[in-house]
This record gives sequence, structure tokens and C-alpha cells, in this order.
Amino acid sequence: MDKEQSLFAVLLLGLFGGLLAFLAARLKPWLLLVLLPVVGVFIYLQLTELMDPYVGPAIAAEAGRLYIVISWAAPVLVFAGCSAGFVWRRRNVKVNT
Repeated sequence: MDKEQSLFAVLLLGLFGGLLAFLAARLKPWLLLVLLPVVGVFIYLQLTELMDPYVGPAIAAEAGRLYIVISWAAPVLVFAGCSAGFVWRRRNVKVNT
């Protein structure tokens, strides 16, 4: 676990990434072209370590179940923030009729 991200860092990325995705989708959707690849790379690197047949069980044994749950919840938080931002944006768009 000394080479893995801390639980706090993974949780912070999920929460902060979700908040930034929400704000970007709500205010300036083109910012998602920059934000989502950056967050996506971190999440990809995190989850490939967890899914590795040799490293994954060792991480689960040392870090615990909470680390695994938060690692899988981080991309869900980012996706939920992005989706909520688009929904909020769509509801507040003025339609000229």
C-alpha cells in the first residue's frame, strides 16, 4: 500500500471531481473535455491496480473493504456530478417560443 494512493486522496478525488464535473456541465460543458480525461486517467490507474489478480487481493487484505468501495465509488461520483450538472442545465435553459 505504500505505492498506492491513500484513502483520503481517492475520496477527495471522487468528491472534488464530482463537484468540478457538476460545475463544468452546468456552466461551461466544454470544460469537461479537459476535466474528464484527467480524472479518467487517475481512476483508470486506480482500478487497474484493484483488478489485478495478484495486486488486487493484497490491496484488499491490507487496506480493507472500505478502500475498495471508495475506489469504485469515485468514478460513480464523477459521473453523477456530470449527469446532475447536465440535468440542472437543461432545466434552466430558457426556451424561445
